[in-house]
Amino acid sequence: MKRILLATACAAAFALPIAGTARAQDVPAWSDKGTDDAAWMETKAALQAFGEQFDSALEMYRHMEAALAPADKLSWEDMAAPEYDWSGVFTRTGGGLSFDPELKASEISAQLTEAGAAARETKIKMMAETGGEYDPISDCRPPGVPRWLTEPFLKDYVVTPDLTYLMNEMVNDVRRVYTDGRDHTDPADAYPSWNGDTIGFWKDGALYTHTAYLMPGQYQRGTQPDYSDQVEVVERWHKVDDVTLQSDVWVFDPVNLAEPWYTRQSWTELANDDAFLRIRYWDCRENQNNDIIVRDDGTSQFPDFDFVADDAAVSDDASVKAAASAN
Repeated sequence: MKRILLATACAAAFALPIAGTARAQDVPAWSDKGTDDAAWMETKAALQAFGEQFDSALEMYRHMEAALAPADKLSWEDMAAPEYDWSGVFTRTGGGLSFDPELKASEISAQLTEAGAAARETKIKMMAETGGEYDPISDCRPPGVPRWLTEPFLKDYVVTPDLTYLMNEMVNDVRRVYTDGRDHTDPADAYPSWNGDTIGFWKDGALYTHTAYLMPGQYQRGTQPDYSDQVEVVERWHKVDDVTLQSDVWVFDPVNLAEPWYTRQSWTELANDDAFLRIRYWDCRENQNNDIIVRDDGTSQFPDFDFVADDAAVSDDASVKAAASAN
């Protein structure tokens, strides 16, 4: 995979032309995962190969945009259709702390560069030596994109004709997808942020997006890989049934990924017939449950929780017991 051009290289970067004439059949149709694991693995490999045709996320997005043109122009009347009704409270369907939800957290399907592999090996060695790590979200930083996709907290969504909101419970984390035809912020005026700048379009009930101008981070805690400030993401969101949202995700990062990393992410709406469940304001500094204990080896732990009776007594962590005794 060729190196992606830096977003700040020139103002023309986000007006990348499409070579040749793109056709709708050049974009793989959405394929439900189903229960046939072998068939899904073939589909997953084909979607990975589709991403590998492109040198950058932007090139891929422009190709999809041209192949599927004209995009659907939505109206408020369209919002009543089930494919645009993303209401409800959702959580990640599966995957735990693995970016690829079909693998264990200690495994990856990404093809890493030498630099990416070395960075991951450093994390593996550190965790083996200390038994812990320092997760950046511990000090109230947002997870950032693409890690946003894997966070195991609640999520909710709002679809409007020109703007779609993707909201994560943790630190009131909101992504805005502009579908009104605008392009990215001009590189001369852009700067990196946790969730970047996302544009998109709708076609046949699916939302196609491209995200740029992101901060460096890690796909998840533990031994999941890192991503650089050159990371960009292409997504295809689709409501597959009454309670399930899924997204095809291709991550491009020339620093850490030798090829784009494809995964299928999924979120399930939680039962809430009594309307008891709701997402509340998240301030991770507001109570002692988010105090941090620094261990002797430099790693961190949380104290016992005040909403669980005598949590320290049942903890198997000596630092938690010591902190409770000191209080």
